[in-house]
Amino acid sequence: MGDCTPTIEAELATMRADHADLVRSGSGWSLRELFSTPDCDIVDYCKGFRPNRFGGQALANAEAFSRRHGIWLEAGGAHYNSMTPYLHPNAISAERMTIIGIYNAILFWLNDTVGREKFAALSLDRQLRAKATVNSLCRLLETRCAAPEPAPVEAATAEFIALLAERADARWLDDFLESTAEHLRPAIRDQNAEARGELLSVADYIDLRAHVSGMYPAIALCEFGRDEYLLWDRIRAAGLEDDVRRLRRLTVDIGALMNDVFSFEKECIVDNADFNLIPVCLLDVPGATLVDAVQHAAAIVRDLVTEFRAVCVRLELTCRAVDDRPLVATLSGHVADLVGSVQATWEWQIATHRYKGESIFAENRLW
Repeated sequence: MGDCTPTIEAELATMRADHADLVRSGSGWSLRELFSTPDCDIVDYCKGFRPNRFGGQALANAEAFSRRHGIWLEAGGAHYNSMTPYLHPNAISAERMTIIGIYNAILFWLNDTVGREKFAALSLDRQLRAKATVNSLCRLLETRCAAPEPAPVEAATAEFIALLAERADARWLDDFLESTAEHLRPAIRDQNAEARGELLSVADYIDLRAHVSGMYPAIALCEFGRDEYLLWDRIRAAGLEDDVRRLRRLTVDIGALMNDVFSFEKECIVDNADFNLIPVCLLDVPGATLVDAVQHAAAIVRDLVTEFRAVCVRLELTCRAVDDRPLVATLSGHVADLVGSVQATWEWQIATHRYKGESIFAENRLW
C-alpha cells in the first residue's frame, strides 16, 4: 500500500477540506431525511420509544462504580453513561440495568482513552501498554481470574464478571464473554488504512465494523436484562433460526453504521481517523466526493432499516404457526428488544451532546 498512501492521504485531505467548506456555507443534510424512506420516516418509526425506567438509578450506580475504580472520564462520562437506559429499555430491574451500565462504562473508558480513533495518536509506549491491557482483559474474560496486581480497568472488569456470573445463565455467560473478547481485539488498535496497510471494501468494512462496534455483546445483554435466554436448539427446531440470526445481525449493523454517520465528525474531522463508513465509501469509489460518500453511507443504513422491518414482519407471521408458545413468547420479547435497540440508535444519538458541534448534519449542530 506504500505507493497508494499519498493518494489516500490526498483524498482524505480533500474530504476534510470539503467538509470545512460545507460547514462554512451552512450546507449539509438532515439525518432524518437521510435515514428515512417514502414509507418509513425514521422519527415516526422511533416514536413512542422510552428509555429504561430504572435508568436514573442505574446511571448513578455505574458512575459510582467507575469512580471507585478510577475509570470515570470527566470530559465524556455523563454523555456516554447516558446510553445505557436507551440501548436496553426493557431490562427488568435496577440491579440488572446497573450491571449493564458498568459494562458500558468499562468499554467506553477503553474507547475514549485507547480506542481505534485514539490509538494512532498515542505514543509508542502507550500503544504497547494498551495492547498489553487488552491481552490481559482477554485472558481475564477467558479464565475469569484477575492478575495479581490488576490495572484499574482490569479490576473493574473482574468485579463486573463476578456480578454477572452470579445472575446470568451459564451457557449465555460463556458466549457473552467470548463475544466481548472478539470485540476488544479489533477495537483497541489502529484500524486506519495506513496502519492496516490496505483499503477495505465497503462489504469487508461492514463485517469488521460489526465486531469493532461492540453491538454483538450489546444485544446479548438484552437477554440478561430480561433474564430470558434464547434457546437455539428450540429456535432451530421451529425453523426460525435464519430469521432470528438475520434480525440480530441487522440490529448490529444498523447500530454500528448509523453511529458512523452521527460520529463522522468526532472521529474523522476531530480525531483524523478514517475507519468509518463515510471515508470507506469515499475511498472505495475512485473520484468519489464527500457528498457522494455521505449519500452512499446513508443509503446503506436506509436499506438495512428497511430489511430489518421486513424481517420483523416475516418473523411475526412465521411465529403464528409455531406450536411452542413459550418459545414464541421469549422470541417476541427479544424482537421487541431488537426493535428498541434500533430505535435507541436514533433516539440516543439525537439526544446526546457526544457528537454535537460544527456539523454538516442539522441534528448534530449545537445552534
